[in-house]
Amino acid sequence: MNELLSLSDFSKLSINYDNVVNSSLDVNNDSILIIDNDNSEKLNKYIDDALKKNVKQIITSDKTKIDNNKILKFSNYDQIFNIVLENIYKNYKKLKYLGITGTNGKTTSGFYLNQMLGGTSLFVGTIDQNNDFSFTNEVHLTTPKLFNLLKLLRMKKTNISSVILEVSSHALEQKRLLNLVFEVSGFTNLSQDHLDYHMNMESYFLAKSKLFNEGVSKRMVYLDSIYGRRLAKLSSIPKTSIGIGKQNDITFKESKSFDEIDISFFGENYKFDPRLRGPKVIENFLLAFTMAFYSEKFEISELINLSKNIQNPIGRYQRVESKNYEIIIDFAHTPQAIKEVIQYAKTQKDIVKVIFGAGGNRDKSKRKFMGEAAASADEIIVSNDNPRNEDPLEISKDILEGIPLNKNVKVILDREEAINTSITNLKENEILLILGKGHEKTQEIDNKMLSFDDFEIATRALKAYK
Repeated sequence: MNELLSLSDFSKLSINYDNVVNSSLDVNNDSILIIDNDNSEKLNKYIDDALKKNVKQIITSDKTKIDNNKILKFSNYDQIFNIVLENIYKNYKKLKYLGITGTNGKTTSGFYLNQMLGGTSLFVGTIDQNNDFSFTNEVHLTTPKLFNLLKLLRMKKTNISSVILEVSSHALEQKRLLNLVFEVSGFTNLSQDHLDYHMNMESYFLAKSKLFNEGVSKRMVYLDSIYGRRLAKLSSIPKTSIGIGKQNDITFKESKSFDEIDISFFGENYKFDPRLRGPKVIENFLLAFTMAFYSEKFEISELINLSKNIQNPIGRYQRVESKNYEIIIDFAHTPQAIKEVIQYAKTQKDIVKVIFGAGGNRDKSKRKFMGEAAASADEIIVSNDNPRNEDPLEISKDILEGIPLNKNVKVILDREEAINTSITNLKENEILLILGKGHEKTQEIDNKMLSFDDFEIATRALKAYK
């Protein structure tokens, strides 16, 4: 039977931290697997899988009953795990962490904030084109677990002073970022999504609220809304509100154009002229601007100057280049986001056409509401998003329940065909919104990941038909 070890025993070990992994999926001959689980059956399975892969060593707790000379069981596993984290990336707790949560706008706000903070800032979220998580075979999540975040930082080998994280409700519920304290965290909004996981809006809201608990974040910045105000009452940390009403700390005037906006920042008036386009772009920009201000790296005047060069992330109100035609790729995949992007598009062109679908094996209850949101468009094509293991036709039927019978709507499940058809018939006074996949480069159908990029397909179609 394996002897139960202590902290002093751990200090005597010689460990190459480049070879430490936290999942049996990542094990090879040189790997040192550090792993624990409250469910002893699951833990035993992970350990057994690692042994079959000829793992070099396993560091775990006494929750497993498997005995093997490669297994080191520690009485104070949590303390050992924290020491391992510190050795994977030295002094990681001294970095400045900034978190953003909400249903929509996290990626856009985080992307803006990263551009303001500059080269020593790292942004981790839905769009990770600059981050390589290929060191793990685990599914890449919007918010990675802390171990994988620190492995990423270790592999960067560059000077990082601040880390911006999109913080998902799943991550908060699963305590993926335990040990981190956020300097400032932002809240964008809350609308229906992920109810397959959270079951109801109240549970979803309470999961999001955990980011703003004392000891988790030092300060809160939020966009004024029913949920934002409720969150502000619930949280005891210092907070700053952004909105149209004079009761907010930071106010702005609504404008169809974002060539110039007027804001009041704690009573001081400023003008901005960042050239950004898209729904809720002012709110997302001001959330990022305010969080950058609280990072204490810049004066207001410096931030205003930096804002002139800010760009949208890929797949967020991304325009397909054309002199005569307006085609937009956007990640909008919730009822609220679909509604807002169509409303914004109506300020740009007379006729709004939309292509969208819904993901399979996810929150089915929102599909009808996605249809209702899309009904404000002039023409609608319901198509595949990522149907995964569901019948695409059944998904489309769920969406159609929310679209009135008198609307101009078609079902073209082949997404490429839907895009080609729409672009073939597009006129100069119309705008085409291709929604739901945004930055994604693949489409998941029947357990297969197929190469698929809305932007590339739309660009090809534009060249072919126009």
